[in-house]
Amino acid sequence: MSEHEPRPAEVFDTEVDVAAVTERTPRLVETPRGKLALVRDGERIVAIDAWCPHLDGPLWEGSSAGGEVACPWHRWRFSLDTGRCTWAPRGDAEEAAETCIDVFPTAEHGPGRVRILLGSR
Repeated sequence: MSEHEPRPAEVFDTEVDVAAVTERTPRLVETPRGKLALVRDGERIVAIDAWCPHLDGPLWEGSSAGGEVACPWHRWRFSLDTGRCTWAPRGDAEEAAETCIDVFPTAEHGPGRVRILLGSR
């Protein structure tokens, strides 16, 4: 494989039931990449960094709505599509403009379990 060819996506199969991930109950999972949070956004589930990059707040304890997840500590919000910070308190705006989280797509595998498509970073 040359350095310019895309690498195959790394896949991690969880034991988490798809139905157990609701908009009110994200799930924390341990993966080869570390801890990730499974978050439901409408019909889809995405895997995101477990910790807010602002002050390490637990994103799996946050809320999700409208394609965003909000940290429960200081309400920083992140896009579930791009990972970019979409809102932060006014005093943190400059830092927030440079801040993002990793977002990974998921798929269903086996009998209703969540598969995380980690990809290459």
